[in-house]
Amino acid sequence: MSNEEKRLEILTAAMRIMHQEGFEGFKMEDIAKEAGVGKGTIYEYFESKNDLFLEMLRFSTEQFITGLENSLATGTDLESKISNLSLFGSKFLSSHLNLVNSNISHLSLPEDSKDQIKRYWEHIYKTIESELAKAIEGGEIKPHIDLKMAASVIIGSLNQYAFKKLYGTGLPPEQIDHQAIARMILQGMQK
Repeated sequence: MSNEEKRLEILTAAMRIMHQEGFEGFKMEDIAKEAGVGKGTIYEYFESKNDLFLEMLRFSTEQFITGLENSLATGTDLESKISNLSLFGSKFLSSHLNLVNSNISHLSLPEDSKDQIKRYWEHIYKTIESELAKAIEGGEIKPHIDLKMAASVIIGSLNQYAFKKLYGTGLPPEQIDHQAIARMILQGMQK
């Protein structure tokens, strides 16, 4: 196994442990066992538990951005793109909830990590704003829509809807009506 493969195995093992146990149950011994390496090997790649956590956050955010772009690319119109994004976001939230909650409540992140997260979120918003601009050009939605506000509404609505369905009613991501939330969001933007 190459160094990069070992590093990725440790990261994915850490994410599985985080998903099962949360940050407080997140022990380096468990990660080492899950990854099939010695505890000392983890420290060859990550200086501390917080360093590993920050790398998990970066890695997950990059996975989210890739999934976001892929889900938007497979849609044929804005409704199907939002519906695809809803399904992807629900699956991602379902498998990353402990990491998301830890990001919000656990760490006081270093400034460079906060800056990186801010850049990731700017990319996410700009990607959705770009799709909205295309929808305006194609006549799918009103031409005077505030793109930044509309992107915020889409992101916020999808996150809250997925969270309510996943954790409020216990639905798996595939059983959520993603097309209905996409239609609901679009009603306020269509001509």
